[in-house]
Amino acid sequence: METIWSIKPAVAARLGMTLLFIPIYFISASALRQDAPGLTLLGSPMILLGALLVAFILNALSILSIGFHGDTPSVLSISLSLRFWNLTVIAIGLLLLSALLGYAFVENFQVRPGS
Repeated sequence: METIWSIKPAVAARLGMTLLFIPIYFISASALRQDAPGLTLLGSPMILLGALLVAFILNALSILSIGFHGDTPSVLSISLSLRFWNLTVIAIGLLLLSALLGYAFVENFQVRPGS
């Protein structure tokens, strides 16, 4: 079996939490209607969604383990390590993503007359 991923789970959790500060900063400044410094740069969808995606992938790869054994019969084994901080980063990332997507939907939603 080959090892594809070699980052330690604690490092992935710290890096993921650091990356989550970007969307947290944007959402909190937007909710407070503050013109915070760096908001135009950090408010870019590529930066917000990229930070969420990288945090999710780093932590998902650190808790998932996939093994394939080509014996007869072939066996695919998937295991999930329950590491609190990695699961916390994934959960917070998904909450932030749902908040951003919910905001985008509500902000752009228009009621059409006659519907």
